[in-house]
Amino acid sequence: MKKLHALLVLAFIVQSATAQSSLLWQVSGNGLKKPSYLFGTYHILKDSYLDQNTKVKTAYQNADGVVVEMVVDSSAMLNMAMRALMLTNSLPNLISEKEYNLVAAEFQKATGFDLGLFNQVKPIVTSTMLSLAYLEKESDTLKRFTGQPLDLYFAAEGKKLGKTVTPLETMEEQITMLYDHDPVEKQAKQLVQMVKEKGNMRKTSQSLTNLYLSEDLNGMWKLSEQYGEQYGDMTYLVDERNRNWMKKLPNLMAVRPTFVAVGALHLPGPNGLIELLRKAGYKVEPL
Repeated sequence: MKKLHALLVLAFIVQSATAQSSLLWQVSGNGLKKPSYLFGTYHILKDSYLDQNTKVKTAYQNADGVVVEMVVDSSAMLNMAMRALMLTNSLPNLISEKEYNLVAAEFQKATGFDLGLFNQVKPIVTSTMLSLAYLEKESDTLKRFTGQPLDLYFAAEGKKLGKTVTPLETMEEQITMLYDHDPVEKQAKQLVQMVKEKGNMRKTSQSLTNLYLSEDLNGMWKLSEQYGEQYGDMTYLVDERNRNWMKKLPNLMAVRPTFVAVGALHLPGPNGLIELLRKAGYKVEPL
């Protein structure tokens, strides 16, 4: 269940080392000629959100480079679709008939799709669709925002403005992390558990949205910690990726002032980017 809750929580990851609330942080010192910026995104939030957050717009405009988690590569889309398939297996073979009917009814209700269309798709894909449906339907406050998802906006707008846009991961790396980290048998069990615990999932989706819009990193961190204790290790989704990103960020920021936009839950925690940057000698301040 760790991954399924992380998919609700995969829009974000945080540290309570500071009592100040902010999604935007200035990174300076350690030889940087100009400051760079670290911003925590919410992957399904649309870009009109920035109309009410001028400090983020200003930081973005002041940066010559943009760093995002991933840039969509059209040439990799076919590979992504193929990697999502179970060519020699199907969901009815992985769970009981009773469990399948339970999931099918909930999937139809939440997404409007017949689960049968996804029988030979890896269960993690179905889980992701279901979790996003919960987020969108339960978080009414998100509906007032329009445009592109924030991460896509930062990358696309950066290219239009002539900024250097750099992804921290390739589509292949993200596909491997999401589709292949757990065997399909485990993914199927997690899907069933997710449906059985849908009440908690819906409550969590609204809580995450409210915490993000209030820029409460500490609150998001505490919530992610609760799920970490309850549902197991999520280090591969956050900590390991943060460590890999820290092998790239110093060089990128040294070349040009850079706006780094990653899921908000990557910012805090003892293994979050805020703390890792500080340990590397940078001054990291909330704006």
